[in-house]
Amino acid sequence: MKKANDIKDIKITLNLNQIVIILLVIASFLLGSVWSKLRSGGGESVKISQENQKTPTAAVQPTKPPFNPEKSNKPEVKFFVMSYCPYGNQAEAGMEPVYQLLKNKVDWQPRYVIYKDYCSRSTGSEKTTCEKNNCLKTGDEIYCSMHGVAELNQDIREICAFNLGDLNKWWQFVSGTNKNCNVGNIETCWTGEAKKAGLDTNKITGCLNREKFALAKKETAEMDKYQAFGSPAVFINGAAYNGGRSPEDYKKAICNAFETQPEECKTVLGQETAATAGGCN
Repeated sequence: MKKANDIKDIKITLNLNQIVIILLVIASFLLGSVWSKLRSGGGESVKISQENQKTPTAAVQPTKPPFNPEKSNKPEVKFFVMSYCPYGNQAEAGMEPVYQLLKNKVDWQPRYVIYKDYCSRSTGSEKTTCEKNNCLKTGDEIYCSMHGVAELNQDIREICAFNLGDLNKWWQFVSGTNKNCNVGNIETCWTGEAKKAGLDTNKITGCLNREKFALAKKETAEMDKYQAFGSPAVFINGAAYNGGRSPEDYKKAICNAFETQPEECKTVLGQETAATAGGCN
């Protein structure tokens, strides 16, 4: 009986060994086929794969086209913003150091994005709510702002402050309200920033109350003329500028608009940045 069991074990061992040998032969055959393919055509596939991996890296750094507006002795810079669009505030922060550098060598013209038809896509109660929250109305005229009536009022205040004629005070006022106020508290917060800038708050309030519709109408006309329906939109001597928003970016763009660049254009205001696509539209 023991002898019969031993013979059975030997047969099982032999069968297992045969299976292992067969599997090894198959594996060797498959490996040989793969190696042959790699030698004949696989190298090209690997090369293509590596080239494909390099493509995204090259696309990260697009070539920036040169900005060459018409030349003039005193370049005109129009910049359309909403007073509480974060991208518009970013543009103002980038442009303010350029103002401090070039001052009255440039014709600075802040403009504001105010809509006549902001709620036109809504109907019924939704349209009523939209107009209540975002618009000012008088007769058949309606003017709206994307971030609410408080933003629209601040747009008009900033226009009134600009019309007082002191750009230094205007920039201080705008920079202060951008930094220290928000659209939720601007109806009261603005007065402190105006006083810090040395502006007459009574004159600004009187201007807002008397002229808001006339001033809003003028802004919508400028928007239509330049097709500037988002914030920010910058035009230098009438040419749309869509480059970076750092002080150095704006300085180079504006200095390219001088017939003869002033000495200040040699001053470096930090680093250039990539073109920025964000905006309030």
